[in-house]
This record gives sequence, structure tokens and C-alpha cells, in this order.
Amino acid sequence: MGVVNRVKNNHNNSSPTMDKRSLCCLIICVNLCFVIWLVSVQQLEPTDEAVATAGSTAALLGSMQLQTQQPQQQQQQPSANGSKPNQIHDTSRTQQLSSNLSSYYYSRSLVSLDNNIAATLASLPTAASRPSPSSASSSSSSSSSLPTGYSEDASQLIDLHNFAYSMTQPPCEAHIQALILVHTAPRNVEKRALIRQTWGSPRMTSASSPLRVVFLLGAVRQSEPELQLALKAENARHADMVQGNFQDAYRNMTYKHVMALKWFNSHCAHAQLLIKVDDDVYVNTPQLYKLLREPMLPNTSSNSNSNSTTPSLRSMLQQRNELLFCRSVMLSRVRRSYRSKWRVSFSEYPDAYYPPYCPGFAIVYSADVVQRLYQAAQHAGYFWVDDVHITGVLAQRTNTTITNLQPYVLYKPDCERVLSGELELDQQEFLFTWHSIAPEQLNALWQLHLAQNYTLTQRSVQLETEASSDTGLS
Repeated sequence: MGVVNRVKNNHNNSSPTMDKRSLCCLIICVNLCFVIWLVSVQQLEPTDEAVATAGSTAALLGSMQLQTQQPQQQQQQPSANGSKPNQIHDTSRTQQLSSNLSSYYYSRSLVSLDNNIAATLASLPTAASRPSPSSASSSSSSSSSLPTGYSEDASQLIDLHNFAYSMTQPPCEAHIQALILVHTAPRNVEKRALIRQTWGSPRMTSASSPLRVVFLLGAVRQSEPELQLALKAENARHADMVQGNFQDAYRNMTYKHVMALKWFNSHCAHAQLLIKVDDDVYVNTPQLYKLLREPMLPNTSSNSNSNSTTPSLRSMLQQRNELLFCRSVMLSRVRRSYRSKWRVSFSEYPDAYYPPYCPGFAIVYSADVVQRLYQAAQHAGYFWVDDVHITGVLAQRTNTTITNLQPYVLYKPDCERVLSGELELDQQEFLFTWHSIAPEQLNALWQLHLAQNYTLTQRSVQLETEASSDTGLS
């Protein structure tokens, strides 16, 4: 009987412990199910509460593992903490590169990756979007031997060390004041043709013009030799295309952007301005031509139609230094949803918001800002959101201030009013239209300019004829 009583007592003493463990496991399971439902099922951006819940759950799991001493579960933990694969199912974009994460540079002494996570990221295979795995290296390994001049870094583009131009153009002539670099995709031949017929036509880029238009694109896949031959034939006809040897892909946009800065520095550094635009934007080259050619009068430092504290477009374009001119974006939240086209993981960018930056559809740089941001990009790691990377993070690091271009963008409502005749084109002081303008609208704006210019010319000739006739009669 004594033995039986001792067994019962031991059983009764162990029951509360077992009940606590069961309750703890139940709480953990409920928390995990809640986090999975919140993040994975509904595909929402993680909230602070969800992150906190996940952190507390992880802590409870760790304590349970220590208490129960189950080494087999601890051995499985690293694979559970590994980085998630890119789940954006768009075949036109490449997978995120592992070296982008292993060379992650946004720490700014505020965020440090755990050694185990960093080792896991460094061991990931290299994506096929880079020209060659051996050409990519982390920012920490390349920072010790960074070049200082273009002649030394001609074959470097951020973390690519075998960079070269597949197609290039002669340097800018001395009279060029503004180089317009148009970001385009290899297959966008219709958009390039439309630009050459409208705002980028020889009428605006003649031998005496202060403007030059060049199209930038990346390499095509080796499985598409016909496309590359077509691009070379197009360039042979127009002599206005620059192509890099990195693959033209969605997540390689930063390479194209930095290539624009590189080409400006090496081929057109004497120019006053670099204007970077997308191929679905109308650039008001007639007004740009006029503003660059005509000297600024002493009494035109501000717009007559705006607040006197707002500088005029002419004064802004003739500013020689410290110009980063764009429609700035403020307090842009980092997208975390797997459904988002712009999804960025916590490993890529840990903060909740991006710094102020320029959307890539239209940006104006002065030459000194181009040089500054180019050097910063060559020293930094790779981040695929190019406008945030270059005009946001790197601009902030180099103390470059953004000047707001918003008053000089022709937005869709006003564009439609101009095309309908409700507004006069010559009374709209704008430099760019909003991006994604329809080809028909782009062409209609140019035809409206030609018609207006023809009417003014005819009226001038008529007035001169009438004046001569009056003089003869008198």
C-alpha cells in the first residue's frame, strides 16, 4: 500500500506541470494560427501587433524547447528561419539576387543582421538575372578596392565587375546643355518611334539644339538573337541607343538607372542637366528648348501665376548646382504583401517607410548631383527599387535635397482639358506630363504644338506683310 500511495502522489504532483505545458502549447498553437491567417491567408502587410505576437510566440517556443530538451526540434529551426522565396509570379521579372541581401547596406548602424541569418542568405544560389555569378560581390568585399575615377571603374556597375556597353554613342558636343536619357525596354520599339516623331524629333534635337535624346536599355536573352539584331538595325538607322550587358529585367532597373549616371559622367559631363524619363512620358521639349536658350531676365525670378516665393521654371533649369528636381514622394510605406508588385522584404529594407524620393518617370539632375549620386551608388550595395535607392536613400546620405517639380507636371485632367481645347497649350507652363500617357494623347499634344506654332508663324508673316503694305501706301 505504501508503494501504491507514493505512485499516486507522484502522479498528482506531476499533473499540474503537464497541464501547464499543455496550456502553453495550446496558446502557442493559437498564436501561430492567428499570425499565419493574418499574414499568409489574407496577404496583408504585417502590423506591429502581428510582429509582436510572432516575437512572443518565438520566445515561448524557445523556452519550451529549453524546458523539454528536444534537440531534434532545435536542429530544424534554421530551415524554418530561412528567407522566403520571391513569390511574385511575373515571368518578366527576375528573382531577387542573394547578394542583394548578403550585402544589405541599409543598416545605417541601426539594424544588424543576425550572424545565422546572414550566413543563410550568403549561402543562397545566385539568380540568373546577373550576367555571371562571379561578377557579383557584396558591398563589404568591394568597398576596399573601389576606384575613384571613371577610367578605373569603366567595367564596374555597382556590384558588377564585367560591365560593358553592347551599344554606345559618341560623346555630347560642346553646345549640348541638357541630355535626355529615356529608359526603355527592348521590345518598346513603337514607343521609341513615337518619341522620335514627336518631342524627340530632329526638329528639337538638330545640330544647333541644346538638347540630345538617347535611349537606354539592357541586354536581351541569349535565346532571342532576332530581337538583338533588330535593336542593332534600329540603332544603325537612328544612332541614339545605349545598351548595357546586364539583362533588361524588372529587378535590374537600378543597373539601368546607375548606367544613366555613368554614361552622363563619361560622355556628357559638361552638360548642365541630365533629364531621366520613361518612354511613356511627354517631355515639353519646345518649352525646354526656349528656357535653356533664352537668358533669364532680372525680373523673372518667380512665376506670375504662382506664389512669389516659388522659383520660376527657367530659374530652376538654369540652376548650375544642387538640383534634384522631381515630383517628390513623401511618407511612402514599404509594401510587404506578397500580392504587391512592389513587395520588399524586411531583409531588403527593414524600415516601415521610405525616405522622400523621386518617382522614376521624370527626374532632372544637375551635373554635380549626377556625379555625387553615381559615386554613392558605386560604393553601395544593390537594391532593386531604383528610384528609392538612388533619389531616396543615397540622396539622403549625400545630403542632396529634392526640389519639388509638382507645379510643372501636366496631370491627366489638365492634359485632357488641353487636348479638348478648354485650355491653351502655350499658357501651360509644364515640363512633363504624368507617366503612362496614352500614345494617342502624346501624339495629339505634339500635333497641337505644331499647329499652334504654324498658326503663330503664319500670323507673324501676315503682320509683316500688312506692315510693308501700309508703308508703301503712305
